[in-house]
Amino acid sequence: MDQQFCFTSDSLFKYVNEKVKLTYQSDNALNKYMILPNDNSIVCTCSTCKAVGNSTTDAAPAVFTFLNKLAKDNKQLLFFTTAYITVKEIPKFNAESNTGIFYSTIAIQKGIPIKDSEYFKKFENDIKRWRAYVNNVYIWDYTVNFDNYFDIYPTIKVTQSNLKLYQKLGVNGVFLHGSEYNYSTFQDLKATLFAKLLWDPNIDVDTEINVYFHHRFSKKLADILTNYYTFIDNSFFTSNKELSIYSGIHQTVRKYLDPKVFFDFSTEFDTHTQANKFDKEYLKIATAITFLKLEIMRDYGFGIYGFAILNSDSEIIIKDEVGLLLDKLADYSRSADLKTYNEVKYKIEDYINSWRKTIYKYHKRKHYFYKKPFEVLSKLDEDYTDITVLNDGAFGLNDYITNWHISSIDNLVLKIDKKEISKSTKITFSFLQDTKHAIYYPSAIEIFNTDYKLIKKIRLKLDAINLDTKEVSILLPEAYDNNQLPDIFIVKVSKSTIVGKNALACDEIIFN
Repeated sequence: MDQQFCFTSDSLFKYVNEKVKLTYQSDNALNKYMILPNDNSIVCTCSTCKAVGNSTTDAAPAVFTFLNKLAKDNKQLLFFTTAYITVKEIPKFNAESNTGIFYSTIAIQKGIPIKDSEYFKKFENDIKRWRAYVNNVYIWDYTVNFDNYFDIYPTIKVTQSNLKLYQKLGVNGVFLHGSEYNYSTFQDLKATLFAKLLWDPNIDVDTEINVYFHHRFSKKLADILTNYYTFIDNSFFTSNKELSIYSGIHQTVRKYLDPKVFFDFSTEFDTHTQANKFDKEYLKIATAITFLKLEIMRDYGFGIYGFAILNSDSEIIIKDEVGLLLDKLADYSRSADLKTYNEVKYKIEDYINSWRKTIYKYHKRKHYFYKKPFEVLSKLDEDYTDITVLNDGAFGLNDYITNWHISSIDNLVLKIDKKEISKSTKITFSFLQDTKHAIYYPSAIEIFNTDYKLIKKIRLKLDAINLDTKEVSILLPEAYDNNQLPDIFIVKVSKSTIVGKNALACDEIIFN
């Protein structure tokens, strides 16, 4: 269960103040301290916190009361907090001169220069107000996709534009948050260029990309990498489509990752594997490129960029290339000593196993419902109005952001025309359970006629698993059944009966 500090607690202040003094005494260079609430939306509303100004959503009064006490007792030191989640509003009392703020751009970092975004005016106003309140204002910025560290997320020119803006607004400095101790694609290139940009935001980025790759790799490979990275960094910069720091492959492709260009680049890159098979940096990049190719194929489902084709008999045929790519991903990641691929440490090994399990089930399976029309009768969540994900051939894995249709405000109810699936004998559903995000397997699947007379029903038991996917099938009525399938019928998938907040995640619905 999430917990939060009480920043008016005398015992908390005593403990932190003593630790600060001991730390500074051990090394006088350690003169800056960050005081943060826990990373959640909880605010302490005890009587003393409320007395200094806390509300149910605003912890800034208590946090700055705490900072002020530390600052007064340690005037030679600097104390910071972040403008983030519950610390957003400026307190009504004065801040000590040796306090400061790191302003988090997490809510506005969408892969578009802030000055060109809808968030600019508010951001500009926020920075001006914070600069009037404290002497030290820094920006906490972000440079990777935390849901997929292998997403190249080429933000160099976007970051350059933002750094120029921050400089113009008079901030004291910038912290660029990357993948921390985990690998993210081309991280050495990005770290090198970000370091240079922090010294001089006006450098020529294209030139510096070229210099980096030609210093690090052979000329032929460096030419390939320079041409591709320059292309995607410019594509990312000029695209007006948003790509937040928590995004799935579908949004990545829409933003900058053109499949044809990427597949061609991947083919060229692969020709250098033999010559670089002992170069760990090359193997890390190879791991990421292979992972991204699989993600694009998973997102596209069937067709030229997909993982399979649908033949004339409505049969799914998995491409031979998929098995080879999964073997490559296993080999590259093992040689590069890479084990996870996102912030929550999803394992590459589990990703590969999930792929294998899925394609084993899909190969030569009929899919009569592929891209057939249907109607949704239930209410749709605001961010999940695209119902095509339910029968587009693309499949979901353990990450809820890719290829899953989420229903949190209602059950999932579909109206289907029998003529579209007349050869089918059953419906196969895919579901996700991710208890961390309050997503649970359904409690029941029912088939009705249009008067809501029940034709078929199956109940599902509660499952204790925290994170996994599951297929569930319901047989369609046979010729001898009393209740036959009408020309138009309704399928209802009911959310879990678990008490409290819960959502339903449904992926591919296959009539086979």
